[in-house]
Amino acid sequence: MDEILECLDAYQGQCSGDIEYRYALSGTGISYPRCDKHWDDRCERQDEINRRYPYNAPSDFDPMYAGEHWDEDY
Repeated sequence: MDEILECLDAYQGQCSGDIEYRYALSGTGISYPRCDKHWDDRCERQDEINRRYPYNAPSDFDPMYAGEHWDEDY
């Protein structure tokens, strides 16, 4: 039997393309069904998040400025 998938973002309307399970970009490891359009939207949103919160410190980051640090050691 074929499983009938519904796009996770179908409530937003305007679904288009194939609906299939897509890798989680958040790192949860859970896959979600999304149509091609909403998958593209999700990838764009993740790119914006990655630009806003980069993995590595920006070249002008100064840990002495406010006593902050970039790594995860608290």
